[in-house]
Amino acid sequence: MQTLTLPVIGGFLLSMMSQFTGLALIPATRGFTAPVPTAACIAAFLLGIGISARLVHYGVELSIITPLMTVALQLLVLVVATTVYHESASLLRVGMLISAALMVGAATRF
Repeated sequence: MQTLTLPVIGGFLLSMMSQFTGLALIPATRGFTAPVPTAACIAAFLLGIGISARLVHYGVELSIITPLMTVALQLLVLVVATTVYHESASLLRVGMLISAALMVGAATRF
């Protein structure tokens, strides 16, 4: 595995934030019928996935980057869903996501 350099960490964070933006914009697309939010959503996903592809090309292991990003995105989207879109989140769901994040973090060390 490649060492964690500043460009790798920055690429990971930029990819994650781009994908997070795409996920957060999904309700605003109104089922991909609103043109501007839809274009922004697609662009954000393409940027995030493109950066992830470059990270893998540069040596970051796919088996590490994907689970870390997935769990981090789940937690971030849960925050947006409850605060911006006023969805409910049970304590059990939050606890299970945090447990999953901890398990993924532990699994990436082995």
